[in-house]
Amino acid sequence: MSTTNPATCFDPSWRLRLESLLSAGSGAGADLVEVFMERTDHLGMLAEQDAITSVSPAFGMGAGIRVFRGERDGFVSTNDLSEAGLLSALDQALGMLGLLRSSHASSGFDGLQDLRDFGLSKADWLERCPPLLDATAKLLEGTARLEKHGDHLQARRGSYARDWQEVLVAASDGTFARDIRLHQSLGLNVLAADGDHRAGMGRRYGSSGRPDELRQWDADASAQEVCSSAASMLYADYVEAGQMPAVLANRFGGVIFHEACGHLLETTQVERGTTPFADKVGEQIAHEAVTAIDEGLSDGSFGSLSMDDEGMEPQRTVLIENGVLKRFLSDRAGELRTGHGRTGSGRRQGHSFAAASRMRNTFIAAGPHSPEQLLASVERGLYCKSMGGGSVGPTGQFNFAVEEGYLIEDGQLTKPVKGATLIGEAKEVMPRISMCANDLELAAGFCGSVSGSIFVTVGQPHIKVDSITVGGR
Repeated sequence: MSTTNPATCFDPSWRLRLESLLSAGSGAGADLVEVFMERTDHLGMLAEQDAITSVSPAFGMGAGIRVFRGERDGFVSTNDLSEAGLLSALDQALGMLGLLRSSHASSGFDGLQDLRDFGLSKADWLERCPPLLDATAKLLEGTARLEKHGDHLQARRGSYARDWQEVLVAASDGTFARDIRLHQSLGLNVLAADGDHRAGMGRRYGSSGRPDELRQWDADASAQEVCSSAASMLYADYVEAGQMPAVLANRFGGVIFHEACGHLLETTQVERGTTPFADKVGEQIAHEAVTAIDEGLSDGSFGSLSMDDEGMEPQRTVLIENGVLKRFLSDRAGELRTGHGRTGSGRRQGHSFAAASRMRNTFIAAGPHSPEQLLASVERGLYCKSMGGGSVGPTGQFNFAVEEGYLIEDGQLTKPVKGATLIGEAKEVMPRISMCANDLELAAGFCGSVSGSIFVTVGQPHIKVDSITVGGR
């Protein structure tokens, strides 16, 4: 469904136009000028019961121009990629800093480096994705499998999204880089009901850089997983509230670390003064069992990338090692304002957002124990097999619903329970993660923050929290 050839839109011919633009901005007195250009092709589909109820294609193109002077910056976006349109956006960004472009001003800009083109090998990705009819058939297969494996189902839903993006980044420090990205995600959801009993359950799967992902999706296995969880929770009793130990499952259980702690390790939080860890580098902020990593390198993971949205290649960043805070995630502005070096973490939803320090694939590393050992260490507590939605305060206070939970009694899983909510604060809970299992797995997700909604991966092995507040009845 692409409108133009993805291999040729942002090609090296843009060099002269961009060099002229960057030179004009530098000549006006800017310390640094950055241009982010993108073209997007999105397809979204929704299936309800056994029918496709929504198909939503969308195409976009535009540029964001950011100008730095000292620790201040100005940002303007535009959909007009003509020379006049880009100059107009540059003038507005300069004006935010009290700068004015002049045809007589000299510039210290030395030109762009050779183009680093990460997109050359990805030129056919969009064409290799399933066409609309094939994608429709596969999605309907998923909702049909839900009917096959589920009981008492009142509603069955499936969703599919394919997001293709071409980006070009140029900056007056010489940065000149291009990439093509592809993300696909699938979701299955059910609502089961029997008399007064209700249970809603859902799962989401996602990948990056894999055009054949939808074709290879095991719809039957996914449907079985969702329906099995819904059946377990349909007749579950409500959990009793209280303070207790908890074991959190791997994969999407990592959403709590991402939300409650990961955001506090981004330099955007250091700039705002909202992280309690701002001056804790080199200090113990978590239990020695905890090592936490953020990286953009894992093949196929939702948060992986060949370069960030400021043209920097990703790296593996150890955030916490054996409980000790090692470093923060930083983008260009974060490095400028906080002194924390860039980590290839400058990310944005699109051209209408300025980049900010954001997570990529973020997870707690595997430990030495088996999941069974974690359970065996708990006399009475809560097992959180699947996490639902939640909210997080600006300094790490959180509450997250437990979508699928079970009581732990004498080291064994017993009856399912519903209505549980995990409540806590990052700086208090992190020192209580005393055991990590050896079964690390990752899960796809979306993260919203100052630079929009982006693709991320969360993850962890099974972990044990010695004590946490559980909200219930």
